[in-house]
Amino acid sequence: MKKEIHEQYMRECFAQAERGQGRVSPNPMVGALLVRGGRIVGRGWHRRFGAPHAEIDLLNKVRGDLRTATLYVNLEPCSHYGKTPPCVDRLIASGIRSVVIAMVDPNPLVAGRGIRKLREAGIHVTTGVLQREARQLNKFFLKHITTGVPYVHLKIAQTIDGYIGGPGAPRWITSAPAQRLVHRWRAEYDAVCIGAGTVTADDPNITVRHVRGRHPHVVVLDGRVSLKDSATLLRITHSRYVFLCVEEDYSRRLRAKILRLEDRGVIILRFKGRRGVIGLRDVLHEVYKYGIGSLLVEGGSEVFAAFRDQDLADEISVFVAPFMLGGGTQVYARPRVDAAKQFRPSETSVRTVGRDVLFNTRYS
Repeated sequence: MKKEIHEQYMRECFAQAERGQGRVSPNPMVGALLVRGGRIVGRGWHRRFGAPHAEIDLLNKVRGDLRTATLYVNLEPCSHYGKTPPCVDRLIASGIRSVVIAMVDPNPLVAGRGIRKLREAGIHVTTGVLQREARQLNKFFLKHITTGVPYVHLKIAQTIDGYIGGPGAPRWITSAPAQRLVHRWRAEYDAVCIGAGTVTADDPNITVRHVRGRHPHVVVLDGRVSLKDSATLLRITHSRYVFLCVEEDYSRRLRAKILRLEDRGVIILRFKGRRGVIGLRDVLHEVYKYGIGSLLVEGGSEVFAAFRDQDLADEISVFVAPFMLGGGTQVYARPRVDAAKQFRPSETSVRTVGRDVLFNTRYS
């Protein structure tokens, strides 16, 4: 019975944590719950990056003797100084004698130290409650804090016969519900990555017009520096970054254009490459330095194939629209470099979104 009660309260923690989605990165989403006498007496959540953590948000709201209360939190309380003081110190001082935690914090600066400190203070700590669900909730954080690169989600839309566009193709292959879902993803991810070819062909603005939420940062893969000064995404500032990833050689040759783009606020990231092709792993490491912990890749077939060939995808979503084009641009720009190497998915799902079918596969 106690297990079911713990899980019930932990799910409420998850609900509180999700309120910070799209606002707390590169921090994790965390919710906290205070239970006393079988009744919830306080709720807290991490509201935005730099704001008080969930446990502190909760403790700032509650009053009275907390010695008989139990704190529920979906991630181990921090034990180090960052933008805020350690949460464990405040918890110990509060008088709380029981803490239930979903998962250990994978951050090397924490990694069990918070739990150990609580126990050393005489606090009873229970761990592992709905751990799998907790890991799914903070999959972005788990990836980037342990690897130093963002969580990468490839998204592409195709027709039944495997085309993503071409002569006579509609501007939007997918239906309105699918477009809304993608815009929701954009609001959840730190940045959207596209190729220069997509910018040239579609002149997208990469915003979240169909849902409420923040506009993502934009990463443009443009080794040859082909981005035009008039590109629409350069006019949609909304307090976001636009990163232009270019090859060093082309940035030297096109110095005047680079300076114009920098004057527009574009962040130029230079990489070693060959004939305008740059290494994607280097790109991921570099954008992570700017706090990009999750990346939704919406590039065309070349970008899709490049991420696939280099095994950089943590998740792939393919929307299949119920019609055929009979020709045009194929979803797979080229055969896989190492055709013998197979992806090993950890989770797969299939569902309908409006009139379309969405195939989703996770590899981590």
